[in-house]
Amino acid sequence: MDSVLQARTGFPIDVVTSSVPIPGLSTSTRPDVVSDQPFWLADPLAPGGKRLNPSAFVFPATVRQGTLGRNVVPGFGATQVDLSIARKFGITDRFNLQFRADLFNALNHPNFTNPDGEVEPDPTTGAPIFVNGGGLSTQMLNHGLGGLNALYQIGGPRSVQLSLKLLF
Repeated sequence: MDSVLQARTGFPIDVVTSSVPIPGLSTSTRPDVVSDQPFWLADPLAPGGKRLNPSAFVFPATVRQGTLGRNVVPGFGATQVDLSIARKFGITDRFNLQFRADLFNALNHPNFTNPDGEVEPDPTTGAPIFVNGGGLSTQMLNHGLGGLNALYQIGGPRSVQLSLKLLF
C-alpha cells in the first residue's frame, strides 16, 4: 500500500484594471485597496465557498498604479490524497502476476482554479465589478493548469486505475 498527500497554499491572484490607463504602459494597472473590506466574501453557493469582494477595491482618481500590491490576494489552495494498493500472486517460480489499484483524489476533495482578477467599473453605477466570472472560480483545478491532459493533473475528481502486470 502506498499513499501520496499533496497540499499547497493558493497561488496569488493579480487583481488588475484597464480603466486607468497610464500613458506609455502597455499593461493593466492595479486598483486601490479599501482598508476595511476583506478580499474574500464567504458564499456557501460559490465554488470553494468564497468569492472575490469587488467592494475591496476602488479605482485611482488620478492616472497612477493603485495601492494594491502585486500578488497580494491569496488564491485557492489545493489538497489531494492518492492511494495505491498492490498484490503479487505467484504463478510459478519464474512467473508472478501483480494486481494494482490506484485511486487518484481518493477522498474526492474538490479543488478550484483562481478566479479571474480583472476588475472594471460597472457601466451603470461605476462601482467595481469582476468582469470574467464575477469573482468566482469557473473551473476545477485540473482543467485550469494547462499542459498535460486534465486526467493527469492534481485537482480533478476521483478516478480509479486498475492494472495487471505479468512479472518474469
